[in-house]
Amino acid sequence: MDDDVKRRLVYGLLSVVLGAIATRLAVYLTNKLLGDPDSSAEAIV
Repeated sequence: MDDDVKRRLVYGLLSVVLGAIATRLAVYLTNKLLGDPDSSAEAIV
């Protein structure tokens, strides 16, 4: 593998991992601030 391919592969993997972490963190913080929607609201069927 040449350096450019390695760089793009690492960049892509980091992007996916950090994006997933950021999404989980946003959900966690929102639930901490506003409460868990499953436990505080009635389920709409």
